[in-house]
Amino acid sequence: MDEVTQDQAPKGTPMTEGYCSWHNRIAKDVERIQLSEAGSGGRVHYACPPCIGVFKLTPYSGQ
Repeated sequence: MDEVTQDQAPKGTPMTEGYCSWHNRIAKDVERIQLSEAGSGGRVHYACPPCIGVFKLTPYSGQ
């Protein structure tokens, strides 16, 4: 399967539209998600607001 890539938004800025890594579809206002290095596989992951709430995800804070 081809990997979906997208431009990076400024830190902490919701994007208009993007790919949600949790429900595997395009969604509005996706945010970059903070994952541990071991859990991310070296990829940047994004999630939509409903998935952030359901899966209790932590948006990337840029620390």
